[in-house]
Amino acid sequence: MNVSEFKRKRLLIIAGTITVISFTGLGLIAKKKKPSSVFAEQPEERNPLEGKRVVFVRDESDIENADGEKGHLEAVENTESMRVAYEGSFYDRYGKRAIDVFLSGMGLIILAPVFAGISIAITVDDPGPVFFTQKRVGRNKQYFKLHKFRSMKMSTPHDVPTHMLENPDQYITKVGKFLRAHSLDELPQIWDIFLGNMSVIGPRPGLWNQDVLTAERDKYGANNLRPGLTGWAQINGRDELEIPEKARLDGEYVRNESLKFDAKCFLGSIGVFKGDKTIVEGGTGEIKRGNISALQLRPGVPLENPVPDFGFKKTFRIDSDRKIRVLVIGSGSYIGESFRAYAALHYPNIHVDTIDSKNGNWRDADFSNYDSIYDVAGIAHADVGNVSDEVKEKYYQVNTDLTIEICRKAKAASDTARHPLQFIFMSSAIIYGDSSPYGVKKIIDENTVPQPANFYGDSKWQADRGVRAMADDYFHVAVLRPPMIYGKGSKGNYPTLAKLARKLPVFPDIENERSMLYIENLCEFLCQLMLSGNGGIYFPQNPEYTKTAEMVKEISKVSAKKKGSWTRSRRNIYVMKLLNPAVVFAGNVPGKIGGLITKAFGNLIYDQKLSRYDGIEYQKYALKQSIERTEG
Repeated sequence: MNVSEFKRKRLLIIAGTITVISFTGLGLIAKKKKPSSVFAEQPEERNPLEGKRVVFVRDESDIENADGEKGHLEAVENTESMRVAYEGSFYDRYGKRAIDVFLSGMGLIILAPVFAGISIAITVDDPGPVFFTQKRVGRNKQYFKLHKFRSMKMSTPHDVPTHMLENPDQYITKVGKFLRAHSLDELPQIWDIFLGNMSVIGPRPGLWNQDVLTAERDKYGANNLRPGLTGWAQINGRDELEIPEKARLDGEYVRNESLKFDAKCFLGSIGVFKGDKTIVEGGTGEIKRGNISALQLRPGVPLENPVPDFGFKKTFRIDSDRKIRVLVIGSGSYIGESFRAYAALHYPNIHVDTIDSKNGNWRDADFSNYDSIYDVAGIAHADVGNVSDEVKEKYYQVNTDLTIEICRKAKAASDTARHPLQFIFMSSAIIYGDSSPYGVKKIIDENTVPQPANFYGDSKWQADRGVRAMADDYFHVAVLRPPMIYGKGSKGNYPTLAKLARKLPVFPDIENERSMLYIENLCEFLCQLMLSGNGGIYFPQNPEYTKTAEMVKEISKVSAKKKGSWTRSRRNIYVMKLLNPAVVFAGNVPGKIGGLITKAFGNLIYDQKLSRYDGIEYQKYALKQSIERTEG
């Protein structure tokens, strides 16, 4: 046995010993805390309807409950026989519980430093308890204490859902805003799973006073299960569902509960918490209006998708010395300014002007003086969850309506120009929905139909269709659907990833693939496309797919190299498969945690065939070279 093998075995023994001791300690604490978590010593707090079938009786003399209804629950029969029959399932009693204990125990051990840091931040920001507990409905309608990190002030009404508070923002602490923004306040529910009050998979636990939800779930036997961190209803609509529909889906889960079905829910959950993040516990369907399928088409958008005109099926003949004039709509934008600088350096024969889209001056510009109109105006995506209808409308006004108006003006100019005029629109890969979850491939090819996952994607998709519908023999419309764009000075996900690469000592070694596009590769493509004057649909991307761990490692290496050899030996990041289980578990946490995991480690690639064009050579820089140029 060599030295390295001895060290590895020693580390494994130490890690195994620490894990066993930690699990034992957690088990002893859980055994002690279990009775108080279900109000064993507080009979007045327990549910008098525990173990009984109930119905909801509307009564205007009652106070309004958490579902917004006036009424109360009444028992109709005892469900002891049903409970005993259900508990006879070997999988539920042993297999599922063993999985819950293992996953939650590992989560508590691995995330212990995170718990400690959050606890300190909460205490410093607003002195008081670190944890916030709510009385929730558990298995057989037994009340239990659900734990969260406290994100609101001590004066906040305790058993009122956030969406029912008057001006809820006034109650949220500064640290609480951050916790909620990233769903970190939900982490302590891992402890509720370890205690046995919850499961990883099951119906989401309702508040004790959500009487309508409780009664509806009783129709399907869904109250006989442990509530879950996520479940079948969660991956089929979440809180945009009406309560009866949510209860029906919970009933489907009751009928199909098995290891196979739980795995299906688990994998589905990794990808579902990534679009609209407006979650209301036991929600009443109030955000149903946000469903993309119910949105009306904007003016100028055809009902049917225009026949695709794919660029990879064309042949390009480019005169690199041809002199052309380009007008960029959207001055000050990252892509627009990067293109202007790149063209000035590499293509002096391409004269670029820019104009602001915000003040309306573009309406007075003479588009007929230009060969290409390049529209980069738009609202870039940020957090698309929990936004008002006014904000959503703003996305459509800018990303769809403004784009179509600019294109219409360009088309009118093509009638007076002495040459065909080219209009280039920056669409996005977002029109195909979000990334697939870790472990599931998502490959977009020429037959993939765009299916936006949120209003941002839909605003881009409607603009995409609207501008292509205006193309003709003298007005060439080119639509670019690029993946994530990065480069020096870029915004969005890349700077966040780069910051982590410079700071973290270790990073998960997850196997994933992402299509990405380095800004200079995009600029080279644009220059050649403009010189060709062609229209069509284009999918520019880097020559290879990107693995997140490899990108992080390369960023760390370049960053360390800049700082010198001494720093390099200390700051190179290590990618480790040992961290992968924690990533998989975190991807199953509802809200932004799961969404962030999918963003970082999900899969979304374009078939490379879509990105190769006969006569255009634009993939100048591979991943390693692009990182060196970005971080150098």
